[in-house]
Amino acid sequence: MAHMGKSDLARNGWEIVGQLSVGETEVVLADHPATDSIDRTFVRDCTALSFLLSPQHNPSRGCFVADRHSELLVSMGNIVLVPPHTPIHVRADAVPPRRLLTCSLPTRGEMGTLAANTRLDRCLNVRNVSVRTALQRLVSELLEPGFASEAVVEGLGIYLAGELAGFLAEGGQDARNGGLAPWQLKRIDEHLQAGNWDCRIGDLAALCGISTRHLMRAFRQSTDRSLADYIATVRADHARVLLVDESLSIAEIAQQLRFSRPAGFTAAFRRLTGLTPSAYRQFQRGLR
Repeated sequence: MAHMGKSDLARNGWEIVGQLSVGETEVVLADHPATDSIDRTFVRDCTALSFLLSPQHNPSRGCFVADRHSELLVSMGNIVLVPPHTPIHVRADAVPPRRLLTCSLPTRGEMGTLAANTRLDRCLNVRNVSVRTALQRLVSELLEPGFASEAVVEGLGIYLAGELAGFLAEGGQDARNGGLAPWQLKRIDEHLQAGNWDCRIGDLAALCGISTRHLMRAFRQSTDRSLADYIATVRADHARVLLVDESLSIAEIAQQLRFSRPAGFTAAFRRLTGLTPSAYRQFQRGLR
């Protein structure tokens, strides 16, 4: 999910669990029921950060409208950064119930300049231990406020703004030299989204007209993740959608996902999410 302000959350049916505004920092923790689809473009005047807390990968796909590197909708991580004045388009189907922390942060002077020169696709999946730890502390302050909650929230907002400016600066130089072309990334994505999760890397290399070794190196160069990790994520995202449909048995879902045995599907799903398919289905049933 991309970041939305408190008023946006309320208008879109979110139930506010906790919120606090101090100085230039505003944090809102909210729950939302399942929805059939999302297809929206967001833009914020301030630095915006979202943190998906639900035990699932972010089902949304997005791209920055003005990103010179890519106009392809790609899978989003559980932590998403939207620099100020930077439109982002988000799309998702069959979005499960979720809990989201949204933050409006102080905009450091260099943030806008960095956003204009960095790889914005990195912002769709912020992998930074310091940022995640700070966001988890914000959640704790909203759920169980301490004696100095306002000072903690304001301090964390300033800290996060600095960390994120550094995160953007690290991506300021174009690291895509030697990476895949947009048409190659699109061809891989379309092949996987069509349900070819059991394809071989050689099959994907043939689609791109390159060797398997070049594909693996160039894919990581382009996306900052391994091809195997991306295939697993796409497959798991589809598994979550299927598990919401309780008319399907676990064995039927395993078959649709091309697992030879239901036990193999269960083991793979638990390894990636920490839950068995049955436990995930029960959790989603409870949220509904």
